[in-house]
Amino acid sequence: MSVIDVKETIELINKHPNISDFVGKINPVWIDQAEKVLGIKFPTDYKYFLENLGCGDIYGVEFYGIIKDNFINSGIPDAIWLTLKERKESELPDYLVIVYFGGDGDYYAIDCRDPSNAPIVYWAPGASKPNDKLYKVADDFGCFFKETIFNAQDDDWEIGD
Repeated sequence: MSVIDVKETIELINKHPNISDFVGKINPVWIDQAEKVLGIKFPTDYKYFLENLGCGDIYGVEFYGIIKDNFINSGIPDAIWLTLKERKESELPDYLVIVYFGGDGDYYAIDCRDPSNAPIVYWAPGASKPNDKLYKVADDFGCFFKETIFNAQDDDWEIGD
């Protein structure tokens, strides 16, 4: 898993607090509770993101994660709440965890069947079906996180600043 990509991206985010809005460090107990509620194990890179940022946005790109320990009475950008909701409403497979909204009603999710090999896949509620072969968007969360922010950046904010 690409924890290095997440660490590097967090360093960049921390250099630009005026253009980012993240919840911040999350209680590790909440992460364990989230895994139990969803019946999955998060990959290491996503766990690192949750532990250090929780959830939030920069440049209008919002990454879903954990806001608080009440996953039932929550809302966007709570990944646990949204994943549970989409399991009921759109037949989202139990092994997926939604981490990003694509803008046209579609989502990007981590395939958590194997936490050591957990790609980001595309899920379109109403069009995607549980037995479909889902389109792989990125090899892992870290890569997706870093590339999404890099692609959304302003001209005056360079990766590596």
